[in-house]
Amino acid sequence: MLVNKLFGGTLATTAKAMDLRMERQGLIQSNIANMETPGYKMQDFSFAKVMEGLATGQGDLRRTNPRHLSVDPVEVSKASAFSAEDRPVDLDEEMVKLSQNQLMYQVDTKIMTKEIGLLRYAIDEGGK
Repeated sequence: MLVNKLFGGTLATTAKAMDLRMERQGLIQSNIANMETPGYKMQDFSFAKVMEGLATGQGDLRRTNPRHLSVDPVEVSKASAFSAEDRPVDLDEEMVKLSQNQLMYQVDTKIMTKEIGLLRYAIDEGGK
C-alpha cells in the first residue's frame, strides 16, 4: 500500500498493534469474568513476542499452491505466544494488566493520529 511506503510501515504496524491490544483486552476481561468459575485457567499471550514474531516474519507461512488458504501471520504469532497458566486468576494482577493495555492502546492511537495528521498536512500544505 502506498501510504505504508510513505510512513515506512508505521501505519500497518500500529494497526496490527492496536488489533492485538484489543484481543488482549478481551482475554483479560474474560479472565476477570471467569475468576470464580471452577477449573478456569488464566489465559494470556505475550504482546512483545507476537510483535517480535511479526517483525521477523515468523508468522508468515509459505503457500506452495495458489489454492492453499492464506493464514493471517498475526494469528500464527499469537497462537505460538498464547499461554493458559494452571493457576487461579489474581484480580489485582489482571487489573494492572488491563490498565497497562488500555494505556498502550491510547499510545498507539496517538501514534496513528500523528501519522495521519502528517499526511493531512502534506496534502493541505502541498497544494499551496
